[in-house]
Amino acid sequence: MELNIRSSYDSFRELRENNSYYVDKTAMLEEFLDRRFEKAVLFTRPRRFGKTMTMTMFRDFLDVRQNSKDIFDRLEIMNHPQVVEKYMNKYPVVFISLKEVFGDSFEAVLNYFKMEISELFDEYKYLLDNNSITEEKELFITIQNEKADQEHIEKAISFLCRILKKYYKKPAFVIIDEYDVPMAKALDKPYYDKVRDMIEHMLSYVCKTNDNVKAVILSGCLYAVKNSAYTGVNNIVPYTVLSNNFASSIGFTDNNVKKILEDAGITDRYDEVSEWYDGYIFGNEKMYCPWDVLRYVSSVLDGSYSEDMGPESYWVNTSETAINLIRGFLGKTSGTNEAFEQLLADKTLDCIVKDNLPYHRIHESGDNIWSTLVETGYLTKATTKRAPLTPIRIPNKSIQIVFRQEVWSYFKDKIDNEYVRNFVKALWAENTKDAESTLSQILEATLSFYHEYREYSYHLILDGFFTGIGYRVQSERESGYGRTDLIILDPARSRSLILELKHVKSESEMDSALKEAANQIIKKKYESQLRYEGYANRLRYAMAFSDKKVLIKKA
Repeated sequence: MELNIRSSYDSFRELRENNSYYVDKTAMLEEFLDRRFEKAVLFTRPRRFGKTMTMTMFRDFLDVRQNSKDIFDRLEIMNHPQVVEKYMNKYPVVFISLKEVFGDSFEAVLNYFKMEISELFDEYKYLLDNNSITEEKELFITIQNEKADQEHIEKAISFLCRILKKYYKKPAFVIIDEYDVPMAKALDKPYYDKVRDMIEHMLSYVCKTNDNVKAVILSGCLYAVKNSAYTGVNNIVPYTVLSNNFASSIGFTDNNVKKILEDAGITDRYDEVSEWYDGYIFGNEKMYCPWDVLRYVSSVLDGSYSEDMGPESYWVNTSETAINLIRGFLGKTSGTNEAFEQLLADKTLDCIVKDNLPYHRIHESGDNIWSTLVETGYLTKATTKRAPLTPIRIPNKSIQIVFRQEVWSYFKDKIDNEYVRNFVKALWAENTKDAESTLSQILEATLSFYHEYREYSYHLILDGFFTGIGYRVQSERESGYGRTDLIILDPARSRSLILELKHVKSESEMDSALKEAANQIIKKKYESQLRYEGYANRLRYAMAFSDKKVLIKKA
């Protein structure tokens, strides 16, 4: 079946009007409006999981200025006539996105906020023709023209709701998409507190008891405003990645993915899609990242998918804040490094996961950092249960690549890229002496990263090097009669490297460890799968490490 997949759309109406493929999530409208209605709610999810699509779906369903029957035709919400009758296009809606509200100073942030508010007011300029708002006209025009001061900008949404209530005789729904971006972008900047106060003050005006507001619906990555000095924000009910309610409403479920693959005629790729893009657990639901799944399916259908290169990590670099968090803790303490290695080795890490962290407290403890990485999608719960200590893990292969690339980013700031390229070049040339010499220099330069060396420390370093310069890396893959430490693939040249690593405490043990690693490669036939896959040039290397010393031997 030919699917019209447009993963770049973030507007529900545009997606539907252009007949693009849509996974029906409209049941969320009935669940919230009819069964779980709250005055103020926040839906947190990682980037690229469909938060904006969800917020625009609410807008297009509720907005009194629209006629939305066509775009909701044949979707699940239309099976609930009582909700359709009561809510569809029956309420004024104030919709604003804060994803572009950031800058290199507080004044710049405030100016961008003024611009967004001005554009919002411009949508409602028809209200100026109404005689019932004569007293508010002057302030309305001041805000519309970006002339208002900070206090009036903070009150602007609440002020607009008051005018809409007069005009429509109904309270307004307020929908604020990516509400926390201004705070995320200001993290670690001297003006962070001012930005936070501005956003929280604005939220307080609309979230506290307010007869002009029917409900406030927020989206973001973190629940970062609880226990603020502004009492209104404490009324917000959060639905985070830890919540059971609405767990499957944002993102793709396993059944959603199976249906997409069936519609695309590629059900045979389910295992690959699951291995690369599945693995998230929100509440008690198994979830996929929509962005990754749709991009993957689209690439297969349009012929751009490369069987040699395999699946891509489309999610790479979509969250600058989370990337900065990873870079912020690499190399800080031995405990953090060890935990990082544990996660990259496909193991779980037990920690206290908090879902109400303000941005400025993220770096206060290791648990805070891990919690933030869970909220932002870099890690996930490993169980559907909630407990004081929650096991967490890297969700899938796609995110593993993100972590590996960040390891490379960390190391390349400490060493000359040329050293890494010379090391790799020596391996391909079967020059073990040059490879030993170069890798020894690299270990000298990166020694400070590790306070105590373990086998996986070297594994992580090499994995990051090869991933960072563009090779396809397979870690601890089943092959022959066991699991190889690292397999490096260069499909374009039909060549591969098999690396078996051993770590010993004493330099005197290195020779015997080297022989053991070489024998292991041969006896367990690690190259058998590569031969089957058509890699003509298969180089096998044993490596023995002790602190910053290394021996390399061809097997």
